[in-house]
Amino acid sequence: MKKVLFILACLTLLWGCQSIDQLSIDYLLPAEMSFPNQLRKVAVVNNMAEEAPITLNSHFTDKPDVNSRLQFQKTQYLLGESNTTTEALAQALADGDYFDMVIICDSALRAGKPEKRPHTLTTEEVNTLTEQLGADFLIAIENVELRVEQQASPNVYFGMFVANSDVKVSPTVRVYLPHQSPRTAITKVDSIFWQGFGQEINEAIHDLPNQQRVIKEASLYAGEFIAKSFVPYWETANRLYFTNGSVAMRDAVVSLKEDNWEEAVRLWEKTFNETKNNKKKMYASYNLALGYEMLEKIEDAIDWATKAQQYAMQAKEAEIAQLAGVYLQQLNERKQSYASVKMQMQRFEEEF
Repeated sequence: MKKVLFILACLTLLWGCQSIDQLSIDYLLPAEMSFPNQLRKVAVVNNMAEEAPITLNSHFTDKPDVNSRLQFQKTQYLLGESNTTTEALAQALADGDYFDMVIICDSALRAGKPEKRPHTLTTEEVNTLTEQLGADFLIAIENVELRVEQQASPNVYFGMFVANSDVKVSPTVRVYLPHQSPRTAITKVDSIFWQGFGQEINEAIHDLPNQQRVIKEASLYAGEFIAKSFVPYWETANRLYFTNGSVAMRDAVVSLKEDNWEEAVRLWEKTFNETKNNKKKMYASYNLALGYEMLEKIEDAIDWATKAQQYAMQAKEAEIAQLAGVYLQQLNERKQSYASVKMQMQRFEEEF
């Protein structure tokens, strides 16, 4: 994205006669795991031990604490709240509207159990739980690990002390099907971040959230982001387009803003077919790539983005060629994920 923004800045400086605008689009990405159509009722259960093992220090290199009048640094390893993560995961799965029913059992299954008890659920336990909960299968929260790194130092730009709290959130979940062996555990890592400010270093540190809030919000986030492993999810991305160059190009922008993509595509194709100027063909073909993407015709969008790059090279417009190359990469990524999304959404018997 930084590359795209840099290119956009260059274009703004170089072309006063041709304007660029952008819009946000939402598109569906596939879940990492696909489920057979018959698995329609899922129960999310809390299978985390009261004192689950912390293994984050095997994944991340710790840094020594540094304490002085002008600098502070500290790293902690904490356990998340398994019931909060369980509830957040169940809510995210329900919001995904992918399964017919999402059932939650956030009370700890391992509460008060001896540590010798196997960490994974037994086949008998899975069979009993799925029957009692009326579920086709289980998704179990088995661990939530947090690595909290805090640091503070003077910031010349702000003219004050700035403190940061960067939390690596690492939930572990496992899928259980009745009468089958447990699936391999899924562990994901993501980050959540806070900043604090103050005229003195202690003031900046105290402006950061306390440990209780960090654990609560990080545990909530753990359930939200790991849900992407199990249900297709929406992604928001920015797209660029050229706004003038001909009457038809300007009229197409009006259609675009009215969400009439068929008419916008017609007008851009009119511009492309009627001009012999490589630059105008370059602008029109780039916009046509966007139009066909919005019409969910990804192959056509790739063809037009390729043409935009070729015409940019012929016109010796290196920045536009680079811009088209970035867009072409984005479209190819969408093409790769589109087949998976379509397969996963077949249970709804709809076209995507």
